[in-house]
Amino acid sequence: MAKTVIRVMFDDATAAEGFLERCRGEGLDAVVEDARPIGTVKRNGPGLASWLKAHPGWHVVAESANRRAAWAAAWKIRHGERRGFEDGLWDAQAQNRDGRWVVIARRASKRRSIPGEGMDPLF
Repeated sequence: MAKTVIRVMFDDATAAEGFLERCRGEGLDAVVEDARPIGTVKRNGPGLASWLKAHPGWHVVAESANRRAAWAAAWKIRHGERRGFEDGLWDAQAQNRDGRWVVIARRASKRRSIPGEGMDPLF
């Protein structure tokens, strides 16, 4: 007979532990498969951009292997080359945190002006 799997998400660890104990009290084989806090689920592309719109402030959006890769990822977000960030309304930085390179990003307050071609006349 096939095993039935039910996945449940809780807001806090206390509620999750209580539910787990009730299931075990009923004689069910209840185990925790993947305990991770909400908010650390991997997001990418348009999903990441919409999540950043809903959560103001700076957030870690990527971990990079080295400084150069972190800088390149931040540059792509700032210049709208990464999928989901095409509107140009984003700030991004590469930072070294405890020996690992991360990219942090936030929604910018306004769109950056794009420099015009050539020079403007002085008179």
